[in-house]
Amino acid sequence: MNIRHFFFLSLIILFSIPGLSQANRQDEALAEIQKHYERVETFSAKFTQKAYVKMLGKSQKSIGTVLIKKPGKMRWSYRNPDPQLLVSNNKMLWFYAPEEDQVSQMPMDDVYSSNAPALFLSGKGKLAESFTAQKVDEENGEITLTLVPIKEDHSLTQLLLYADNKTFQITGASVYDKLGNRTEIRFKDIQINLEIPDKTFQFKKPPEAEWLDLKNTP
Repeated sequence: MNIRHFFFLSLIILFSIPGLSQANRQDEALAEIQKHYERVETFSAKFTQKAYVKMLGKSQKSIGTVLIKKPGKMRWSYRNPDPQLLVSNNKMLWFYAPEEDQVSQMPMDDVYSSNAPALFLSGKGKLAESFTAQKVDEENGEITLTLVPIKEDHSLTQLLLYADNKTFQITGASVYDKLGNRTEIRFKDIQINLEIPDKTFQFKKPPEAEWLDLKNTP
């Protein structure tokens, strides 16, 4: 697995609070984050992604912009170190690597069927149905909520959500898997509930690009 393919897979997998009791503060933080995100119809931000692939012994930092429109529409545009584009229209997911002139695609139903974080981001899933809140920490106005899967996951072992400790706006996430890989994404210049046209989430295949169909077939 090269580091570019790990970025693609990690995206598919792809956050003491005042007023919360000690016994239930992690569950209440989880509920507040869910409640806030349910009020978000669109989300736009700049992001920084740091990924470490244990098998390769390599880390890489990437930057770009993200647009999300519920339900299930996403556009992740990477600028550095390599231009890459990930687009979903809620039915299909496309990943385009211009330097390799290659497009990968898969149905979003395949993503949702095995990926609770993707369901949450799309607005279709509830975190408490898939994760147990293990602990919550606070530092510099931000909370870190540690979540573990309720059911054993074939890859995901832990999800950290980062959020503002007053508004519960998600500011980032870290994903850990069983192979020792980890991916952290941090957002800045966040804007919510702006008008984003649906055409933003349509993908046109470049004429000469190689096409890879990653449909999850039995």
